Amino acid sequence: MMDETFSYILAIAAAVIGIMLLTGHGAMFMKGGNTQARARKYDEKKMEKVSGICMLLIGIATGIDAFTTSVTAKIVYVVVLFVILAVFLFLLKTKCRR
Repeated sequence: MMDETFSYILAIAAAVIGIMLLTGHGAMFMKGGNTQARARKYDEKKMEKVSGICMLLIGIATGIDAFTTSVTAKIVYVVVLFVILAVFLFLLKTKCRR
């Protein structure tokens, strides 16, 4: 039960943050690191959009995972998370560069 509750909270938080990033209201979630160097290297608006889409996908995957119990489904969930993160990094390196 506790595992499911945490998954629901995580899914909702990821969806809310994803929507905020997509609508341009999530700049506070993009803070950290060397902000000036990142601003010179990456287009911040594109980075917010890509991050928002990835957060929404992570939220959806986590929400679906909350309803599954089989080991196979858990393995698929982890693989999906890795694919989302790999695509995110690829898009950062290619589409979001200045």
